[in-house]
Amino acid sequence: MKISFKSSLNAMLLSSVLVASHTALATDKELLDTLLQNGVLTKAQHEKLITQAEEKAPKRTTTKPSGGILEMDWASRIKISGDMRVRYEDKHSDAKGVHESRQRIRARIGLAAKINEDVDVGFRLVTSGGRSTSNQDLEGGFVGKSIFFDRAFIDWHPSFAPGMHVIAGKIKQPWYGIKQGLIWDTDVNPEGLAVTYKKDFGQARIKTTAGYFIVEDGKNLVEKGENNGFSEDQKMFHAGISGEMKITDKVKGSLGFNAFIYDDAVGNDKKNLNTDAEIYSVAGKVDIKTGLMPIKVYGQYAVNVAASDHSQNTAWLAGIGTKFKNFSLDYNYRDTQEYAVVDIFNDSDFAEGNTGSRGHKIKVGYKISKNFFSSVSYYASKVYGPNNIDNDEINILHVDFKAKF
Repeated sequence: MKISFKSSLNAMLLSSVLVASHTALATDKELLDTLLQNGVLTKAQHEKLITQAEEKAPKRTTTKPSGGILEMDWASRIKISGDMRVRYEDKHSDAKGVHESRQRIRARIGLAAKINEDVDVGFRLVTSGGRSTSNQDLEGGFVGKSIFFDRAFIDWHPSFAPGMHVIAGKIKQPWYGIKQGLIWDTDVNPEGLAVTYKKDFGQARIKTTAGYFIVEDGKNLVEKGENNGFSEDQKMFHAGISGEMKITDKVKGSLGFNAFIYDDAVGNDKKNLNTDAEIYSVAGKVDIKTGLMPIKVYGQYAVNVAASDHSQNTAWLAGIGTKFKNFSLDYNYRDTQEYAVVDIFNDSDFAEGNTGSRGHKIKVGYKISKNFFSSVSYYASKVYGPNNIDNDEINILHVDFKAKF
């Protein structure tokens, strides 16, 4: 029996269609249409094979992926970061006749998750759990170290208001600062509600902030049996505005103004004093790129207009820093009068957190390798003022090794 080349070709095409049952639907239809035109398939056979191809084709869906793909999608919306620091500390206090040294550690690990386009959440775990420190002493006995939440928050940034964030919980300081601890230790994380808004204007970016924070729960401030509800909480109100701007290709600067208003007198941990607090602050920084190395110049001034003693109600700080290859250098001088700031929140390292203090801080850093650093910091301070009869000199040395991830 004689078989034509055309018949053989059509038979091969039909066989390919029947075997390749998982090919794309569009390709199946093209092949079946060709076989129908060449008379290899009847119309009924053609329709039957088209139906089968459609049933085997992947279904289009708008639902989220499942299984491993879904798990990967969730993982892509989570970010984990943290750091580990090992510190040697040496401290001298002349008036108290104290010379002590200790080894300390600080571990922090945080998680941030994108819930949807408008909502993020986050928390961070740290060693220790004081107001303004997360260090733990290596004090022997091989005992375990405490872990606490120092941040836990919801960040709502609605798409209908670009640039706005509403953040509630235990949060990172939302206001502008130069991170030198004149008013706020960098480890302090306020508790309450903050609203921030950013907007660009050409080369400048403006940020406004407002907040309502709980300084002390009412149940700790009133006698047992009395009203200890929300109205009895000791509160702090904040408002601020800041801006940053690229002045030239080699110079950029930032400037910020903040107000911190407490609704009641605030206790002073170091000297057992109480003072009303309505603190206004202005701070700024200028970054300059030079041919040899960058230079930063920064400063801050604060005044407590509600202080009980207006001769002891101001604080100021000025500093300069630079980098060269793997080295960094930073120096600042500060003078914090006795009622200028709230000493349960300011830098706990400088003068051991005492107000009525002045002195120097110098820090030399070195980048050992990627995400691994060392630094040496020295604080030379003098405690003075009407409630510091001894005029104590406190000198502290820190040698740190820090790894980040």
